[in-house]
Amino acid sequence: MFAQLKGVVDLIRTGISDLRNFQSAKTRENAVLDVLRVYFILKDCVDDGERLVSEAQPNPVEKLAQMEPDAALATIERWDATIRKQGIRLYQLQGALLGQHHIAVIDPVLQKRITEAIGYKMDRTVTLHGIGAALFFKNMFPVANTSEEKARYISTMAGEENDSLNMPRICAEIQSLRESLDQYRGVVERLVTDAELLQLSQRARRETEFPNEA
Repeated sequence: MFAQLKGVVDLIRTGISDLRNFQSAKTRENAVLDVLRVYFILKDCVDDGERLVSEAQPNPVEKLAQMEPDAALATIERWDATIRKQGIRLYQLQGALLGQHHIAVIDPVLQKRITEAIGYKMDRTVTLHGIGAALFFKNMFPVANTSEEKARYISTMAGEENDSLNMPRICAEIQSLRESLDQYRGVVERLVTDAELLQLSQRARRETEFPNEA
């Protein structure tokens, strides 16, 4: 997920329209809000994702099996709740990127490149769309997964094709994604006033938080 998100972040950053060019104040406000909502969804994905893989490493299934039953139950419930949030976030992100025109996705070439980066038409499962679909499907159609099956979703989220987490690679991907997010935020900061950034950031943050996080 982390490497796939970085590819999308880099494309969005290079394509964000000059938000100062909107003639309508309301249109400009909506554009800034769209860009900031995407930023916070991305930031939440990497923050929760990093915490999850750090706790579950090096192998979520084996780590769970080594715990006492009560501790294992509490742990898998916490992991499962985070994975469900990640599925919702990735679904929201894909909808925002492909459904909004304020993120300079008006450019057909850029739209096509973002679609390709998300991975809708790729046969590989380790794409942002493949990961997001797997996690979101888990939310929409919950089944009686075993604890081991639930733990494997952590590896799915991290883009692994087996149970073990390649932490050196994952940590490098997270660091690279955070750097891209900082640059994304920097682009937005240069296109709005400090007052706008403060006000609209607070609103975008509220609108992208889950109820129990507010």
